[in-house]
Amino acid sequence: MAKRNPAETKAAKAEAKATRKAASKQRRSQLWQAFQIQRKEDKRLLPYMIGAFVLIVAISVVGGIFAGGFTTYLMIPLGIVLGALVAFIIFGRRAQKSVYKKAEGQTGAAAWALDNLRGKWRVTPGVAATGHFDAVHRVIGRPGVIFVGEGSATRVKPLLAQEKKRTARLIGDTP
Repeated sequence: MAKRNPAETKAAKAEAKATRKAASKQRRSQLWQAFQIQRKEDKRLLPYMIGAFVLIVAISVVGGIFAGGFTTYLMIPLGIVLGALVAFIIFGRRAQKSVYKKAEGQTGAAAWALDNLRGKWRVTPGVAATGHFDAVHRVIGRPGVIFVGEGSATRVKPLLAQEKKRTARLIGDTP
């Protein structure tokens, strides 16, 4: 195997570093935009985030003081990091909640929510539909085949039955 030229290796490393830096900057920018949008929609977001941060830092400082010694100095940075983590968790949960609330009641919301499922789910949106935007979506996972109906119950029931019958012909008694 031939050795690489040190100048080429150095240039490749510099290019990779620049790419990582640009991606990191873009992620921070997206996070900041999401925060600004969420803050305008949810007036309680900032007080909850600040309150959680201050509470956790205060608890860790008090715990460090009671423990005494060098532990006092270790608990302050730990409290700051944990406080920031909890503040980000609060931001994420409240942002997710508002996004789902916006999607509720809109056509295609069930397919969108199914696409955002975590884990090993294979989602096929719109396997059957009507002209009134009623749809049946198929989700395949460890529990088996799951059909999700979206729309008016009276129009979706026949679609669900039809799709269940069609799938039963293919897979038989498999759940």
